[in-house]
Amino acid sequence: MKKIISILFISIFLFGCVQQEQNENNLTIYTYDSMVSEYGLGPKVISKFEEQCNCKVNLLSKGDTGQVLTAIILEKDSPKADVVIGIDNSLVSNAIDTGLFEKFTPKNIEIVPENLRFDKEGYFTPFDYGFFAFVYDSKKLDLDFKNFNSLLDSKLRNRVVIQNPRTSSPGLGLLLWSVSVYGDPGYKDFWKEFKPNILTVTTGWDESAGLFRVGETPIYLSYATSPPYYAEFEDINYFIAANFSEGHYLQIESMAIVKGTKNRLLAEEFIEFSLEKEFQKEIPFTQFMFPVNQSVSLPDAFDYALHPTKQLELSSNLVKEKQEEWISEWEKIMVSG
Repeated sequence: MKKIISILFISIFLFGCVQQEQNENNLTIYTYDSMVSEYGLGPKVISKFEEQCNCKVNLLSKGDTGQVLTAIILEKDSPKADVVIGIDNSLVSNAIDTGLFEKFTPKNIEIVPENLRFDKEGYFTPFDYGFFAFVYDSKKLDLDFKNFNSLLDSKLRNRVVIQNPRTSSPGLGLLLWSVSVYGDPGYKDFWKEFKPNILTVTTGWDESAGLFRVGETPIYLSYATSPPYYAEFEDINYFIAANFSEGHYLQIESMAIVKGTKNRLLAEEFIEFSLEKEFQKEIPFTQFMFPVNQSVSLPDAFDYALHPTKQLELSSNLVKEKQEEWISEWEKIMVSG
């Protein structure tokens, strides 16, 4: 999840230990903003891995997930990253098509449930998962969110904040979610009706979450696992994830090895480490997602998480084929008068 706790503090963290001779034991990881935030997953797990590998890890933020992939593409002739974190099930086909990642199957892959292993070609290893949802302030909005059409209510005019599907994985997830609910071309009619209710479209999740938290909007596109943050750290139990009868779109986040890495063995070790309990137990209160390691117990605050009864997901091949068309059509609708 592009997570709530990164709203105010986003920076680049460089985690280090004793540098090895000639810097041969360094690992550079590209990821999204919230992973490296002050209270994100990075600070919790990188130092533990450095102790294990006796190495130095450079964890670098490149924006939202779409921007992370763009950074890898721009450096294709001279790659600087060894590992990328954050490519999800919606972006995987496009990522594989770049030819910029190497196949790798962790020795402990059995930790990941079969239904979460979305990359059948063997490039990307899942480490957490969740569901997109609209989170709203129930004290400001007296609405009964029963289904997707609830977003079209006139009470929401100029009040909803979402993210751009070209730059943000939740933004893309919402677009795919609408296609899975309304079909193609039915999704276009939904967006035409939904547009008047949209206050703004942000580049990434963090900006949207920030607008929500300071009261600029009473509802924003987020995750089914966002309410546990507010309950645990802000003692707020009235920020609720709307439960849609059609179901919620599944997001599975992963990591992969960048082609051309000079630290292949260290990269493999890190990915295997990411599946172990020491790493996975930090996910609920940093990523605010579900860990793929089912042996990890969820904190009590996750009672406030939405557990969808229906899980929606389009095939990665269909997304690869139609994604650009869908985004282009979305852009046309959003700029139309």
